[in-house]
Amino acid sequence: MDPAVLVEAIVEEMACPICMTFLREPVSIDCGHSFCQSCISGLWEVPGEFQNWGYTCPLCRAPVQPRNLRPNWQLANVVEKVRLLGLHPGTGLKGDVCEFHGEQLKMFCKEDGLVTCEACRQSPEHEAHSVVPMEDVAWEYKWKLHKALEHLRKEQEEAWKLEVGERKRAANWKIQVETRKQSIIWEFEKYQRLLQKKPPGQQLEVEAAAALASLEQEERETRQKLEMNHDALGQQNRVLWRLIAELEERSQRPIRWMLQGIQEALKRSKSWILQRPEPVSLELKTNCRVLGLREILKTYAADVRLDPDTAYSRLIVSEDRKCVHYGDTKQKLPDNPERFYRYNIVLGSQCISSGRHYWEVEVGDRSEWGLGVCKENVDRKEVVYLSPHYGFWVIRLRKGNEYRAGTDEYPLLSLPVPPRRVGVFLDYEAHDISFYNVTDNGSHIFTFAPLSLPVGAIIKSVGMMK
Repeated sequence: MDPAVLVEAIVEEMACPICMTFLREPVSIDCGHSFCQSCISGLWEVPGEFQNWGYTCPLCRAPVQPRNLRPNWQLANVVEKVRLLGLHPGTGLKGDVCEFHGEQLKMFCKEDGLVTCEACRQSPEHEAHSVVPMEDVAWEYKWKLHKALEHLRKEQEEAWKLEVGERKRAANWKIQVETRKQSIIWEFEKYQRLLQKKPPGQQLEVEAAAALASLEQEERETRQKLEMNHDALGQQNRVLWRLIAELEERSQRPIRWMLQGIQEALKRSKSWILQRPEPVSLELKTNCRVLGLREILKTYAADVRLDPDTAYSRLIVSEDRKCVHYGDTKQKLPDNPERFYRYNIVLGSQCISSGRHYWEVEVGDRSEWGLGVCKENVDRKEVVYLSPHYGFWVIRLRKGNEYRAGTDEYPLLSLPVPPRRVGVFLDYEAHDISFYNVTDNGSHIFTFAPLSLPVGAIIKSVGMMK
């Protein structure tokens, strides 16, 4: 065999099958093939919650285990020695000599992006082109490579942010689905508990099964769309990573190998545009709505009136103590022990320590509000969080469209119909409190259960306005 051909074949064996450049920190996998550690790790992204396929070798498709990656130090040493010879994959030994004229390649055609010899310069293909010595354009193209890499790295950062954002949205959506499933079960059980018997023909179980089946169908369809987005972003990230690796490797080559084909490489990098995935709506359409439940809840109607002595200084309570609104300025009010000092909160005057209680609150089209219950002995002067840990069980609207139960540690609530009127049902003995969207025919919003209530704990209704 021609020694030049043999050496060229050896050099090609030193290339990573994924990025097609010299192996960097080579690792071997179960089937025996070797790759750059970063290449194979990037290809085998840690499976997300939507990936259900196994790991395979990119070359032979044999099943492998990522945990069995083994560093190939001997191969790494060989690659480094070949690199010192000035050889590169795809160049061969005769790469410094023109294959047509046998002369040394030392010129560069700007129009074609090709390295040529002096004889090529006079040929019809190049006589009208700008052909200059390679050294004269080396720094110009090194700068172009630098700017191209700068652009691609920004795209890579944006792609990574998109992927992370999609994963976070998907994780939050999964929590919403599980919460909605649990709410369906709770609400039908509550209905049965309040009736104290099963309805004729087990109609309750039929309605619950239908609601759960509808939610599962919606979950399948949304998961499929999220998987497609996840796969598309992952594929773009892998292609982008390989393009960056190619330009980085090219920028480190000797001038001759850096310039050969550089126009095409720069063109591909310039034309790269990150394709953003189609937005997927994560609004859950399947709601928990138990027919007849609101009528039963109304039998436990409570006449909730507000206590002005607890109101924050910007809150103005009506004379009949049934309404509250947020004032433009702080009122000059006595700083009595009952009054909230830091938060826009007002409590109901009734103390609840037993029984079942239901009331409805008109929130209208306000952009921010909160309502629910709290323990009577919550701290009213210092900084607290509106969470069960601090004795608050509330739902809130923030920024006009962000519904949340409790604090930010709780997931966002999916409400297809914005509530203008909210129902609140507190079952003291069962230790739970539920919220309902009266505007949406009494659909269930959220349930806190079980409430951590010490024996004899006093509960008060709570309202927040802005």
